[in-house]
Amino acid sequence: MPRILRWLRRSRAVLATGAWIGAAGLWLLRRSLRLRVVGLEGAEAFHAQKERPLILAFWHGRLLMMPFSWPGRPATVLVSHHADGEVISRIAWRFGIRSVRGSTSRGAHGGLRAMLRAYQDGSHLATGPDGPRGPRERAQLGVIELARRTGAPVVPIGFGASRGWFLPTWDRFFIPCPFARGTFVFGEALLVPPGADRAAMEAARAELERRLNAVTAAADAAGRG
Repeated sequence: MPRILRWLRRSRAVLATGAWIGAAGLWLLRRSLRLRVVGLEGAEAFHAQKERPLILAFWHGRLLMMPFSWPGRPATVLVSHHADGEVISRIAWRFGIRSVRGSTSRGAHGGLRAMLRAYQDGSHLATGPDGPRGPRERAQLGVIELARRTGAPVVPIGFGASRGWFLPTWDRFFIPCPFARGTFVFGEALLVPPGADRAAMEAARAELERRLNAVTAAADAAGRG
């Protein structure tokens, strides 16, 4: 049985079919939700003022609906080398989102270089700073290094819904119920100075973690309200 499961994960036909089903299901779910966005004007003003892309950060467990948080903007997302990362890449592509492979552990340097190239090409960057394996809701330094090298502001985004399910996964992956009320909350952008030393980067990491927890809690509260 484990051998069969490994084969299924590596099968291109299975991956393609799974991605098509996943994208169709996600689109139908999106059509059923009543979505609202809070705080987007801050990110839009920052983007217009600096005339450069942003880094969008969200907890890994809330990534499902993120393709709809700021639609119509070119974006590149960092996904893992694992089989689930391949499915995520294929689904993201169907929503106009490019992906690069890497993580904060395996392939970290390659992923960082690819994200830097995407930024230089004018793409917004998107990442879950606690992925791909956690600890859950614990920001890692990869996104801070990305912000230091690009000078791009990191915009935290939270998503919550009036009803939904938390899966028994390491990240407590959240799936909103069809026809629920969903809310995206954009937080205050975080800037990392290009000359930041290790202590400053750790302080930025902790601050991003705090802001991500705040926007996620606000999105959850908006859904319950």
